[in-house]
Amino acid sequence: MNKSIKYVISIMMAMLFAVSAIGCDKAKPTESSVYYASPEEAINSENRVFYYYDAVVATQGGNEHTVFELYNYTDKEMVLVKYRKYPGKDQTMDYCLVPASTLDDCMKLTKKYKMGKGKWVKGGDCVVGKEFAIGFFKDGEYVRVSSECMPDNGIDAFDAVCEVLGGAWKAAQ
Repeated sequence: MNKSIKYVISIMMAMLFAVSAIGCDKAKPTESSVYYASPEEAINSENRVFYYYDAVVATQGGNEHTVFELYNYTDKEMVLVKYRKYPGKDQTMDYCLVPASTLDDCMKLTKKYKMGKGKWVKGGDCVVGKEFAIGFFKDGEYVRVSSECMPDNGIDAFDAVCEVLGGAWKAAQ
């Protein structure tokens, strides 16, 4: 009897171990189910989840701009790409890995500033000589907001997003 109880307990422990091991390999709903072999492979238009753009336009020396783009990479990291163009020079492109929470921080700002609603859609202030744009997915739909159509605090919204992305960039360097 004692021997059979040990046998049953050892089978139950083995089954419990097997079930827990299998469960550990399953992706959680919040994790990315797509993994890329390298950050370079992750940089593709279908994988972009957020972007920020600012430009100085209509200057005598030519236009200059900065673009930050976030791409899914793993459940813990994202690829942050930075494009930079100065008047009279070629555009540069660099990238780094940043925490996945960077996207969460940016999305919190889209909610805080109600991007995609109200004056962001119907019109408001406009900035002369400078352009801003942000693109992201909200409830499965792509949303793009720009400085052509923004509320009074629109510049604050763009500055806040730039601060998050620029801070993530600097921290990764």
